[in-house]
Amino acid sequence: MTTPPPTDLTPAALRNVPLYQTLVHDAADPVVVVAPDDTIVDASDDVERIVGRDAAALRGAALATLLPDADPDSGYEVLRERHADPDASLPWGDASLTVRGDRGTTSLLVDVRDVPSEGTRYLAAVCRVADPLSVAARERHRLREERDRIERVDALVRDLARAVVDADERRDIERVACERIADHDPHAFAWFGRPRLASAMVEPSAWAGSGPGSPEEYLDVVEVTTDDTATGCGPAGRALDTTDVTAVADVRDAPQFGPWREAAREHGFRAVAAVPVALDGTTYGVICLYATQPGAFDGITDALGDVGRIVAKAIRSSEQRKLLHADTLLELELRVTDGSPLVAATERCDCTLTLEGFVPGDGERSALYVDVDGCAPERALDALDDVTSRARVVRETADGGLVELSLAEDGVVSTLAAAGARVDDATAANGEARFVVQTAPDADVRGLVDHVRRLHPRADLVSKREVERDPEAFADVREDVRDDLTDRQRTALRAAYHAGYLEWPRESSGEEIAETMDVSPPTFYQHFRAGERKLFDAFFD
Repeated sequence: MTTPPPTDLTPAALRNVPLYQTLVHDAADPVVVVAPDDTIVDASDDVERIVGRDAAALRGAALATLLPDADPDSGYEVLRERHADPDASLPWGDASLTVRGDRGTTSLLVDVRDVPSEGTRYLAAVCRVADPLSVAARERHRLREERDRIERVDALVRDLARAVVDADERRDIERVACERIADHDPHAFAWFGRPRLASAMVEPSAWAGSGPGSPEEYLDVVEVTTDDTATGCGPAGRALDTTDVTAVADVRDAPQFGPWREAAREHGFRAVAAVPVALDGTTYGVICLYATQPGAFDGITDALGDVGRIVAKAIRSSEQRKLLHADTLLELELRVTDGSPLVAATERCDCTLTLEGFVPGDGERSALYVDVDGCAPERALDALDDVTSRARVVRETADGGLVELSLAEDGVVSTLAAAGARVDDATAANGEARFVVQTAPDADVRGLVDHVRRLHPRADLVSKREVERDPEAFADVREDVRDDLTDRQRTALRAAYHAGYLEWPRESSGEEIAETMDVSPPTFYQHFRAGERKLFDAFFD
């Protein structure tokens, strides 16, 4: 590009941006730079050969005047839409654009790049004249590459599912996951990060891979957080915040990758994907994947989500197994005073609410069975109306009764259960709720408390102690039955037990329990009878 004439509209600050110099001054193809107000602020001299107008005539014009199908002042938006992701650029052939010049219309291939400067997001469009046959060939090539990437992820998911089954400890699951990911092309490096609510830091707990420098060297110089600072707005921070896979096609020009760009360049990393390890509202961490080729994760973010779910399920199963088999348990007492709907209801109704049972389900379908003491059950339900997706009275007594609740949002009980802990007792009264929680002796106590504090920031850990597991006369039988029951059979039996279906007279009908489980009545009866048969077989065979 020649020296701009005096009428050039390019801001001085933009001319000093290294990325602008690289894209515009050194580009082998015609380039047009557009401001958010649709003004062409710069264009290379060779742009005349594709639009029939020289660069001086284009500077200051609206880009929309070159686009036959665009509305006035919408050219910038057209380019932005050609940009597949705010953090990535499109490779050649992924986008074509028809422009109108003095010689008629021309079909162009455009490679749109972000060029940020002093808070303004300029777009630079590098253009090539498109041959229809070559465009179709490039599209076929792009689809083949995307299919190959999806097949590689599917193979990784199968390999990962087999590998984590044999890992008993959470740290082993995290290590194996990173090793298997790094073993599969095109991944050069992977690390697992655990979020810490108190410090807002994401702490690396496992890693594997190779590169010009060791993984430890890369992790030593990068800092990732979950707050609103620059280090919290990158791929890992966004993945933890949204629980969606977040990918960056090329770290060299992704604005939000700024804090880690130099370290990634030194290690040869070009593309990054952050995969949340989350399940049913509980986030265990994030896996960050790195590749040496740009665009390595294009089109496969949905498939990568399966990687996170496989690891999350393995971590949950590991924690539940440890809780089941431990001879001693860690007992925690938590106190919540802020924002709990159950606490607010006890203050409004001057009553005490005590958890009698919990039936986990899918999201908001989890059910709490709560004993009401000190007021009519209907009055307690009225006080909870704004926070429940479904509620009913199971039975009434002289002093209160039993109610069934499905909270519209995740609560403390479902959050702790999803994290692998067991709520042994929960009572709300006099402006506070107290939860007695049992978990494995080597459980991540800080992580459990962090889960609760995401819901209630001022939650307190009142006490922590080790307790001996109560002797169980039928421990072996119970363990065998628990392993034999399917998840649906276990849920049907638990719901029937807590809802009074086994009482005489019955306190809940099969239809009501089916509605709680969000299944049809015949489906409930099928799961209940099958589970009931397995219980009888275990005790009488």
